Amino acid sequence: MKSLLRLKPYLKPHLGLILVSLLLAVPLSAIRAAPAAMVQRLVDGLKAGNDSAALLRFAGIFIGLYVVNFGVRFFHYYLLRVVVVRINQKLKNDLFQHLMGLSADYFTAQSTGTLISRVGMDTQHVDGGLASLNVLIREPITFLFLFGYALHLNWRLTLVTFLIFPPLAWVFAASGRNLKRYVAKITEENARIFSTLQESFTGVRIIQSFRLERYVQKRFSGQAEAFTRLLLKTSALEEAAHPMVELITALAVAAVIYYGGSQVLAGKMTSGELFAFFLSFGLMMNPIRMMNEVNLRLTTASAACDRIFQVFDWKTHLHEPAAPEPIQGFRASIQLKDVRFAYPDAPEREVLKGISFDITRGQVVALVGASGAGKSSLVSLLPRVFDVTSGSIRIDGHDIRQLRLDDLRGLIAVVSQDLFLFNDTVHENIRCGRLSASEAEIHEAARRAHALDFIERLPEGFNAVVGDRGQKLSGGEKQRLSIARAFLRQAPILVLDEATSALDTRSERAVQEALDELMKDRTTLIIAHRLSTIRNADRILVMRDGRIVEDGRHEDLLAREGEYARFHRGAEQS
Repeated sequence: MKSLLRLKPYLKPHLGLILVSLLLAVPLSAIRAAPAAMVQRLVDGLKAGNDSAALLRFAGIFIGLYVVNFGVRFFHYYLLRVVVVRINQKLKNDLFQHLMGLSADYFTAQSTGTLISRVGMDTQHVDGGLASLNVLIREPITFLFLFGYALHLNWRLTLVTFLIFPPLAWVFAASGRNLKRYVAKITEENARIFSTLQESFTGVRIIQSFRLERYVQKRFSGQAEAFTRLLLKTSALEEAAHPMVELITALAVAAVIYYGGSQVLAGKMTSGELFAFFLSFGLMMNPIRMMNEVNLRLTTASAACDRIFQVFDWKTHLHEPAAPEPIQGFRASIQLKDVRFAYPDAPEREVLKGISFDITRGQVVALVGASGAGKSSLVSLLPRVFDVTSGSIRIDGHDIRQLRLDDLRGLIAVVSQDLFLFNDTVHENIRCGRLSASEAEIHEAARRAHALDFIERLPEGFNAVVGDRGQKLSGGEKQRLSIARAFLRQAPILVLDEATSALDTRSERAVQEALDELMKDRTTLIIAHRLSTIRNADRILVMRDGRIVEDGRHEDLLAREGEYARFHRGAEQS
């Protein structure tokens, strides 16, 4: 349960509401215990004489008691519900913000389903634990009121019933300990299901094209079966705990019946006192049952907290400099000096091995090489998606690790083959390039990206929703929105990562025209396989196995009859 203590910063702003809710537990507990004393007076009073006025008085008091109960109970529960909802919102926001601030290696190490589960599902489990706070206070107070009254009625009989508490405590502890173990496994299986759903829904076109429906159905079914088995084990544990509590309680009830009945027969208790004791004991069992349920909820919440704060304990591998160097635009050059890089989850496998070159302002530099040569890894280092393992990248003499991330990334626009569009309007997807842009600037960016023609043909124009990852648009249309976003960014450095590789000839022509417009007056780093994209580059760097093996212009490299010439011949034949 120690993990629940880490919620203290979230509880602190709401201490006033929590305190009022918990204080209301005292009158609410008294109201719930009151019927036992009232019943004793009623039963003994009715036996003593025929007093219909007293009976009417009793009924009126009983109704009045529960009118007061209505108001007290409402605020007791509602105030805590407000706290739970607000904490849930804050916890989700903080989790999402923390995840968005992590370096990219965490997102390759964890499945999407796992991350969704931690933000969406685990916070809900925490809600159940927090909502039990009032129960945790109210039920023991109710129990103490009833226990005190039972002692007042007959202390010997009360001590007899008290013998059930040690075995009840053992049941609570054992069920809670085992449940926490299963809950952790259930949440992991649930995360796998989320991951499969996310992959299947986003990749439905490929799945259907390759007739993989049965494959993904079998995969999902297997995960659902594993989840169900764990759920049934948890259910068996919970359902065994409840009747075990009832069995132990039944033993106490049997003792009360025997011993209490003997006391009445011996004239040491009145019938009203025995009836009131039975009612007190019955009402005492409700707090015990409720505490068992609270134990299970807190155990579940504790397991969820473990997983949530495990995420908060993840630390980004990208750090803002303590004293960032100021930079005003891009004026001269980009310099890479002996750059080496290995992905954080595989530090033993070096992807880039001593890369050095300069890009002067206004140049177009192309990176060429087979898949796995290290091209995409190299361009991901420029906006610090990852950091170099050793060596340095400098912009106008500034090591990019000494720049604020916002300042650095504000200098760079990226157009990639791995297009990402939000499930939002065309307008909002373009505006993501620069959130402060005006309507006129957004429309101008669309025009310069050669996107205005197809946008105006859409039924709702700029207000048309593009679908999940832009599925309602063609590849060329999505790419032109990505280029419009880059236009709007007004960044002096442009990275083109296979920006036309997935397009047909007609779409490629339209996109290439937009890219040519975008590249004007910008310093551009291109990754491409198509010769039309790289032929006119000022400089071509040929990469193989994480190294630069050739460097020059198109004609010079062809004349060398080396790696680039072989690449060129292969591209022409294809």
